[in-house]
Amino acid sequence: MRRNIYFSYSFLLLLIFSLTAFPGNISAQNVIFTGIVKDGTTGKPLKDAHVFIANSTFQSFTDSLGGFSIANISDGRWEISAKKEGFEMQHESILVKKNGNSKLEILLKPLPEQGINRLNLSDKKREKLIEEFLTSFYSGSQFKDQIRFLNPEALIFSEMENSKSTLVNSEDYLIFVNDQTGFLYTLYLLKPFEIGQPILNENISLTFLDLINEVPELISERTSIREKILSISPEFYLRQMLTGELNSSSGESSAEVSFGKFPGEYLLKFNHPLQIDGKGSLSYSGEDLALRAEGSPVFEEKLILGGNFEKIHPFDKLPLNFNSEKILKLSNVEKNAQVMQEKVFLQTDRKHYLRGETLFFKANMIYSNPLLADELSKVLHVEILDTTGYQEYHQVFPIISGKSMGSIFLPIALNQKNYILRAYTSWSLNYGDESSFYLPIQVHDPSIKPAVSMPAPISSGVSIFSDKQTYSAGEDVNLNIMVRDKNGKPVSADLSISVLDLNQAVPLESRISMDEEFQLPPVAPNADLKDFTYPLETRFTAIGEIKDENNNPVEGDVTALINSMENIEKFEVSKDGVFTIPNLTFDDEFEIAIQAKNKDALPIRNIDLEIQNFPTGRDLSQFQFPEMTSTQTASLTAKEIQENMQQGEILLDEFVINEEKTDPVGPMVYGEPDNSVDPATLPLNGSTSQFIYLLAGQVAGMNVSGTPPSISFRNGGEPLIMIDGVPINPPSGPMIGGGSASGRTATDIIAGINVFAIKRVEVIKRTVSMLGEGGRNGIISFIMKSGAELEEANEAMSNSFKPFKLSGFPKLKKFETVIEAQAQEPLLRGLKPTLYWNPEIITSEDVLSQKVTFKSSLSGGPMWIEIKGITADGQPVEGKFVINQQ
Repeated sequence: MRRNIYFSYSFLLLLIFSLTAFPGNISAQNVIFTGIVKDGTTGKPLKDAHVFIANSTFQSFTDSLGGFSIANISDGRWEISAKKEGFEMQHESILVKKNGNSKLEILLKPLPEQGINRLNLSDKKREKLIEEFLTSFYSGSQFKDQIRFLNPEALIFSEMENSKSTLVNSEDYLIFVNDQTGFLYTLYLLKPFEIGQPILNENISLTFLDLINEVPELISERTSIREKILSISPEFYLRQMLTGELNSSSGESSAEVSFGKFPGEYLLKFNHPLQIDGKGSLSYSGEDLALRAEGSPVFEEKLILGGNFEKIHPFDKLPLNFNSEKILKLSNVEKNAQVMQEKVFLQTDRKHYLRGETLFFKANMIYSNPLLADELSKVLHVEILDTTGYQEYHQVFPIISGKSMGSIFLPIALNQKNYILRAYTSWSLNYGDESSFYLPIQVHDPSIKPAVSMPAPISSGVSIFSDKQTYSAGEDVNLNIMVRDKNGKPVSADLSISVLDLNQAVPLESRISMDEEFQLPPVAPNADLKDFTYPLETRFTAIGEIKDENNNPVEGDVTALINSMENIEKFEVSKDGVFTIPNLTFDDEFEIAIQAKNKDALPIRNIDLEIQNFPTGRDLSQFQFPEMTSTQTASLTAKEIQENMQQGEILLDEFVINEEKTDPVGPMVYGEPDNSVDPATLPLNGSTSQFIYLLAGQVAGMNVSGTPPSISFRNGGEPLIMIDGVPINPPSGPMIGGGSASGRTATDIIAGINVFAIKRVEVIKRTVSMLGEGGRNGIISFIMKSGAELEEANEAMSNSFKPFKLSGFPKLKKFETVIEAQAQEPLLRGLKPTLYWNPEIITSEDVLSQKVTFKSSLSGGPMWIEIKGITADGQPVEGKFVINQQ
């Protein structure tokens, strides 16, 4: 199954914010240019102003203080533009340097108050004009049938004076997406566009947003299309002249190349106009043409194009900062088993943990050919296994720019002490089990710790220096990290750092060196991609099974309701009862409801569903673990463990009333409801999430958002849930079944109700003072069926969808936030073995060191610092140090 993917207008705006705000390539110059945009009249900062370099991917939006930053701009001269609705576009010339860039201030002038005269159009007439505009606007583009216009409401139509021609204008940007090339364009009309006339480059200003990685299965196809665009572009031939590769039809092009006066620029001279057979002509004004390394001109107006070059549509071009070198290399790479090889390397904050703590990790992908990274795995599997191979934990994490980061909560229930942390991609398994990463870890009581001697400090490409020799308890530690090559020169690297309190944690020796971990296993010369059995995952997959009442596999088909009402799809079930739901990308918890039938169309309720994982056949009992020794910390008691394991459990699994009854006698404590909903009028399928969203559609002011759904009314918090007049989730006090309602949301309660057994739902949006604090946020009151009606409801449930809550890509949790929460957990006895963890340290060849700051231990004792990472050219580096030895 291949799922079509479209982007909403708001989602694309979010992409512009997120994808341009954070640099992802450590080998880039990584120059970040900053500035502020202000109202030229009042001097006040302007929020949400668009700051960009035209015809490039360099862009940003200003924050609430008017500030902006644009990352990865290469050295040299650029023209930067700024625009906000209601203000004129402003252009500024800048010089970007590796160091010492001053903060730019851009002042925008308000537009004249009269604005644009709009035609008063009917909906039908407006739709016709939009169609005419797009036909005219796309004219000449080879991709005119693959371009989507996302915000037609931004168009303004008017009549040309003394003419019947229609003009098109806009007070803000227009957004287009080219589904063939994978670019999003943010376009401004600098002059009104006359419908029926060709588009002129000088009348528009646009920027590119690269979406190639948003649909991984289209990366290869889009890369091929971009290669073709590049091969017929003027920049391609200008770059060939820079490198001396170009021969004109009449012989040598006689190109002369010299360094420009400004960084990152080259001066090109050649006999012009230069005719390129079948393409057009190249010429320039002035004595020479200033170019960047990509072949793009520093000043576009200096380049004079003729022939087909002049006719290239703006949507048929590549951004001027496009990495042509990479795509040219990719075009010469034959994709085979050798070059498609990948392996996982994983780092953790340490190797032994307390029960109830959180483990932090970072994974780096090791590639045979890093150029192909965008076309390889985007899903990392992380598992915790006991030494018998039993899986205690499995979770998928996203791989972004060749790395993945996350955290794993280690519950009190982990009582085996010795475990294996396993990390892999499904594709890496095609290269053997040695491409998976295995790390022995120990999860133990606070009264014990590993009995081992401390490893020797090492410095392999990494060195540190601190601002002081000794630190007192809880004092700021300022640490500078340097990464250098064998010649002592700074290099760009992607690092993680862990700092341990040596009075509480024990650093353990790695069983395999980093050099060994980074070695890719040999690939057989005759290995063929067609023979690979494990999939290349760009998204994760749910795998399920249906069985009869005797647990025998059943052949049939299933219908899946994916994440509430987002998508309904049918899937075939194999003879062994297995079905898969591929191409999932949900974050955090989501729901899939399954309805299964056998080949005779009879319902099946024995259904299993989970995120697909790939078990190992390795003998894990061979891993070695250190012995334990006692500490002075009190051990966990049986009572503490039992209470912790019971905390948060759902005590009301399903609310069922079997005896015949009528509605509760007498008036309800809340009086007349604001809304009364009969579930019989709703198209229910048994899913909790679907029921909640449908209910919200019947009740004005009922707010539902997220997965699982969060419920609130206009006045704020979670409403009280009542079943037949009994409060189920009061803020405090007992609940049905005993125990405490702490931690149970309204959605949790409703999930335990058979939605087909609900006779009536009464909604009270106002505050019910008689219920005190419990009635402050409103009430959702369920009146349940009974007797024959209940039996029918249970039958309907058995024939309906069975919901499954699954865990998608988890959102990254900050180390500081987790540690702050752990400090409140009495079972951890106030211990903080990991003082600092940072998986996102980027060093640069242009900066001598990278500074980090953290607090010393509360004991003021010695600290162990461990730094690991990978350089821009793929080499491992690490350092292990002890500081604050008293």
